[in-house]
Amino acid sequence: MHEVAESVVVNRHEVGSEAAPALTQRLTFSAVVSGVRCDLIESQVYLAVLGADDPRKRAVIRTYLTATAAQHDTVLPDFQEFVRTVGPDTGAVS
Repeated sequence: MHEVAESVVVNRHEVGSEAAPALTQRLTFSAVVSGVRCDLIESQVYLAVLGADDPRKRAVIRTYLTATAAQHDTVLPDFQEFVRTVGPDTGAVS
């Protein structure tokens, strides 16, 4: 059983452009797992994808990385590399 003890948004940034807006935020929280408290960090990225035919239509893609506080900075570069690959399917073959 998991119990969340507390959750705090540490920082939040609007990134991207008007054509491709995004939001990043980092949360810290603790969970109790099998009676042991575990400090966690979650990095979240929300990417807005505008409709090709109608820019008023958009989808939001949420990606997130949750890791222990000790692991987070080590795995963050891999997560950032992954996020750079996320986007709509353009049909182009690479």
